[in-house]
Formats: sequence, structure tokens, C-alpha cells
Amino acid sequence: MDPLLQMSSSPRRTTSSWINLPIHYVSGYFEGQTIRAELSEIQKADLGRKYARVDRRPLDPPPVVQLKLFQVFNHGTEAEYEKEVANYSEIQTLGLLCSVDLFPVPSVGRDESAQTHAHEQAQSHVPSHQPLQMSRAPLYDPHPHDDHPQPNLGAVQLPPLTVPHRPVPARASRVPLRPAIPVHFGDHSITEDMKCTTALSGATFVQPAIIDYQGKKLVFAFADLAVKIEGQFFLRYRCFDIFSHTSGHNDLPIQSECYGGSFRVYSTKEFPGLQPSTELTKQLARWGVRLNTRETERKRKRKDSENTAATGSRFTKRGSRGSDSEYE
Repeated sequence: MDPLLQMSSSPRRTTSSWINLPIHYVSGYFEGQTIRAELSEIQKADLGRKYARVDRRPLDPPPVVQLKLFQVFNHGTEAEYEKEVANYSEIQTLGLLCSVDLFPVPSVGRDESAQTHAHEQAQSHVPSHQPLQMSRAPLYDPHPHDDHPQPNLGAVQLPPLTVPHRPVPARASRVPLRPAIPVHFGDHSITEDMKCTTALSGATFVQPAIIDYQGKKLVFAFADLAVKIEGQFFLRYRCFDIFSHTSGHNDLPIQSECYGGSFRVYSTKEFPGLQPSTELTKQLARWGVRLNTRETERKRKRKDSENTAATGSRFTKRGSRGSDSEYE
């Protein structure tokens, strides 16, 4: 295991007080600077197959989030402004990590007992799809002078996922008092106790990659992430730097967070198969990110073709055993 990931997987105290707010660093690469981080999901998973010990299939396509970094000048004054980092290739990425948490999608008409049952399944590690629209209120005022607009990498369909606007603290050196902020999925409140991250398997912490995709981008790709239970879910992403600290306290600040689009996890029998890899997935592979790519669709074989194959010889003319794959 990568030493950095091994270190990050151990228990470490964090604070959510700084999420999506400018942070003044007293150590690390941005020492002496005030930086605001911004996460956004640029590729969501569409589906997954329920985790199985002998045949774990990761979510597809692999979820990807982009991290933008803004240097804030004159913070806490009327002359405050910010500027996005011009060249992400020059950023020291050692120590930057992104983690994910799993939440169930609150279904319309789904009673509380059913949601509790799904949550209990996730906690015990027990190894449906309308278009939805996602929107999230900004936690920090947008800047119209930004010369780097977010590329349109595909619409994410979700019901409104909103977080009430939180005022920016006057001074970055003081820890802002941050009460629990409710997150809403449509008309449903999303609370921390709904989290079912224990149902995730694979790499829940990843390091960033710098790729050339519609310009240089700093991204986190979750290429090895599977879910142990069936249902509809969405991910919460959080990023932090284990080598950077703020003044006034020793906690590790969570720099930014965002919520992703919904996806469905199927049973093995119901799993419809996999679509060809997206252009972003292929580009990640070209830039050295370890993941699987496909040029063509992979779908389940129909029963009649399976029965026909079962009656034929299972050995080739060379005497080697034929493929038992359930996909064609």
C-alpha cells in the first residue's frame, strides 16, 4: 500500500469549521497564504453491481471530482478578491487527499422503517431510475471576474440538493462557529446519521492527478470503489491536506466538500451491463490513472444464448477451456 494512503487511513482528527471557506495556512505548501478550495463532481457513477468477495466490480463510470484552488487577497476587508491558481502543474500535491462518504437516496413514499433497515444493512457490512436534477447553493460568494468557468462535462440529473448560504467569517485566523447545516435532497433532509459509508469497499481515500482535459485540471478519480448493498445512493466528497495547518488550533481542516449525483447498485442477476468508457475515463487512463477502459458496451448474455452455449462444447479445438463470462 502507498505509504501516504496508509498514513491517511489511520484515525486522524479533522474539523469541518472551514469547509468551503478561505483558510489561512501557517504550514505546508501554501504557508502564509489564504486559500479557498472548491470541489465539484465532473463525472458521476451511473451504476454498480453489488459487492461480492470473489468478483468485486467498481462503480461505473468511476466518480471524478475536480479541485479548484483560489488565492484570497485582503481577506476580511472590503477590498477582498480572489484569483484561481494559474498552473496546477506547479502545485505540490503530496499530502492532498479526497475521501468519500455514502448516503442513501431518500425515495418518495419510502417510510422511515425502510430507510432504517437500509442503514442497518450498511452498518452490519451485509456484503429503481427517474431523471433527477441537482443544484446546490454556493457556500461562498461566486466571483464573476473568474476567467476559468467550469466546463460542461455532462448534466447531472438529481432533485435539488441544497445547503443554506453561510456568511463568511470576518477573520480567517479565528475558527468560525459552525452549527450543523442541513442538507436537503428534494424535500428530504440529509443528516449525518444517514451515512452508510461502511457499505463502501475499495479505495475511499485517493490522491490527486493532474490531467489535460479541456485544460489542466487537478482531479480525484475513485476508480476502485464498490458498494456492498443494493439501492440508490450518492457520494459526499471531502478534501484536505495532511501537511497543512491553520493558526489557532491543531485540527486538520476539511478544505472543501461537494455532493455527487445519484447512482444505482444492482444485484448480480439484475445488473444490466456496462457502457463504453467515457472520454474523461479514457483520458484519465492516458495520464496514468489506473482504471479499466472499454471501447464497446458489455451487457449480460440472454438466457437463450446461455443455454445454447451450455449445450455446446466447453473446450476449444486446442483443448483449452472456454470462457464462462456472463457478459458478451
